[in-house]
Amino acid sequence: MYRFVADENWVKGSLHCHSTSSDGHLSPGDVADYYVSRGYGLLALTDHGKITTNFVNDGECTVLTGIEVSKGQSKLGEPYHIVALGVDDPSINDLNSPLEVIDNVKSAKGLVIVAHPSWSSLVHEDLAVLKDYSGIEVYNTGCDVEVAKGYAVSHWDNLLSMGRECWGYAVDDAHRYLVPPLDADGGWICIEKPSDNTAAMKMLKTGQFFSSTGPRFKSLEMSDSAVHLKCSPVTRVNIVSHNGRGLCISMNDLGYLLKAWKNPSERQKMAHRYRQVEVNTENKVTTAFLDEIAWKAKIVFSPKGIEQVEVESRIFLRYMRVEASDLKGRTAWSNPIYLK
Repeated sequence: MYRFVADENWVKGSLHCHSTSSDGHLSPGDVADYYVSRGYGLLALTDHGKITTNFVNDGECTVLTGIEVSKGQSKLGEPYHIVALGVDDPSINDLNSPLEVIDNVKSAKGLVIVAHPSWSSLVHEDLAVLKDYSGIEVYNTGCDVEVAKGYAVSHWDNLLSMGRECWGYAVDDAHRYLVPPLDADGGWICIEKPSDNTAAMKMLKTGQFFSSTGPRFKSLEMSDSAVHLKCSPVTRVNIVSHNGRGLCISMNDLGYLLKAWKNPSERQKMAHRYRQVEVNTENKVTTAFLDEIAWKAKIVFSPKGIEQVEVESRIFLRYMRVEASDLKGRTAWSNPIYLK
């Protein structure tokens, strides 16, 4: 069972960004001011080859030490970009391979995120050969807005299908901040406000957060055969599992289904998939109960979008995760659970 309630104590976190200590446009202090002014409660400054400290006033937000290093060579000849959090030894720059970096960070009780797999032209074998990293960047704002290579969800699902424990992190990788194309405050994690950096590291290592470019999960519960989600209004909810298993619920399909179900001839065409559809609308809020051959669902939505989904099914295999997209094309991703 996996469950969280993201109440007012949850904050946004930025885990990959750059300052003038390497190739960013803002000073370390200005980077901190940028994120704090936008409500972030967790920040890691990850300059290239440089560990920057003491750039945030006490109490403004929880700060993790961090660094980005480029090491080794992938199958397509490109280096791995490694984001290391919770480390403070600059000798990490002297290591020669991503495996050495990961081992070093693990020994220091830090965590490793493989940065922007799509931008780095990594293939599945590149990620499969590495071990003991916490996860990958499933979304990278800078790589998206600059060269349209910010998403790595297919890499993530391949790793999950092979049984690898891997969390998904949305990040900015900000350099420009206020210079278009804007690459900051576009991808983040949402996490319960940490009491200190030790608590933050524990939650990041154990997947106690979700990632987003806009939508917010208010609560989520997942088990082997059920998902209960409450969220900000979205146009589509996906429950993703292994090798073609899962389901998608969208406002477009709901509108079509509910309208067609009222027509006996159209309803007959769907009889091989849907056993029953019930609808109740009150004060512009509609609750639909769908009994599909492979799953049952309760869906609550309004003209603004879907705000609640409850699904029961036995179709899921190996792992399960939830993602939701809104009218602006922004997405939120839960971390996965691993099924029995």
